[in-house]
Amino acid sequence: MIPWAQLDSWTAIKAAQSALQKFGRFLAGNVKLEAEFYALGLLSAEERYMAVDIALQEITAACRLGPQPPNDRSCGLYRGKPLYAFCWQSQEFKKEIYFKFAFASASDGNHLIVYSFHESSDKETEA
Repeated sequence: MIPWAQLDSWTAIKAAQSALQKFGRFLAGNVKLEAEFYALGLLSAEERYMAVDIALQEITAACRLGPQPPNDRSCGLYRGKPLYAFCWQSQEFKKEIYFKFAFASASDGNHLIVYSFHESSDKETEA
């Protein structure tokens, strides 16, 4: 199980890859995620899974963008979980992507929760 202490970027990426592979899916952390995937032309569950899988292969610890305390905790259904945000120039999507995720602990392991997946804005790259 992942402790609720903030993970370093590299460990968070590896844990996200592991959770995605173990369960074959991710959880949506908010309602806006649907619109973000749609804007990128990712319409099916399979396309979205593959996009997140590709993102986890492309990002590195150097791509970590924030969020920074005290705004580094999730809200809503999965309230209080540490957030991990990354921004990078995606080779697959041919644009700069902003990707934010967290983890939810359950009896069967840690699940990946995706909060953001969209083309980056100036606001995010300046954070």
